[in-house]
Amino acid sequence: MAGELLPNLPDEIIIKILQLIGEQSFYYLGDFLRAGKRGYALVHEPSVLKICDVTEMASFCSSQISNRGRFRVFFRKCLNAGNTRAICYDGLQAATILGLEESIKILEPNVPKHPLSTFAQAIFKVCLGRDKEASQVFQLFAAHHADLRSEEVLDWGRSMQYLMPHFYAPWLNIYGETFLFPDDDVIMKTECLDGDNCMIYYVGLDRCCQNCKLYWIGLTVCSML
Repeated sequence: MAGELLPNLPDEIIIKILQLIGEQSFYYLGDFLRAGKRGYALVHEPSVLKICDVTEMASFCSSQISNRGRFRVFFRKCLNAGNTRAICYDGLQAATILGLEESIKILEPNVPKHPLSTFAQAIFKVCLGRDKEASQVFQLFAAHHADLRSEEVLDWGRSMQYLMPHFYAPWLNIYGETFLFPDDDVIMKTECLDGDNCMIYYVGLDRCCQNCKLYWIGLTVCSML
């Protein structure tokens, strides 16, 4: 179909079509990539690459955005175009390979506009023991996306927990000794933690306070790294 449409439509119309379908999934751009030089060139327009949804590159079975991944070249072009999702996944992958300092730098362009990137940066700063900086990022998350006591926050945390193994998380708990969760007017001390022994072990996650759940997400992510 793409091969038939390309000769008959102006570039700007095709680009708009590519933006609409690429925003659903990069997979849908395959036919246009195979439609000759013109189709290939239009798919690689920065305005298309910038909004292309690359989620499946990162989350299908195992990540395919690493240097040896099958989608690395296209993913890199999305990064260069300023694709917000690509920046997020590149930052998460860097956390498992290059370390948290590099990951935090990569995620910075997305903070605070992108929720998962902002949440991840806060958690990574917790892992590094930079609790005051983490609290500031948590505040940005709350101001732009969701209340820190909401279930939505836990959904973003679960997204992190789901994605990190796709990026070959080493599960070495390298940052276990530096992990420092904020205890201030923003996060506040958890209500059901007793030192390092969390009531989650006894009553389950659903019956713990919201702060404890957030703390638990941080501990889980930290254990992966």
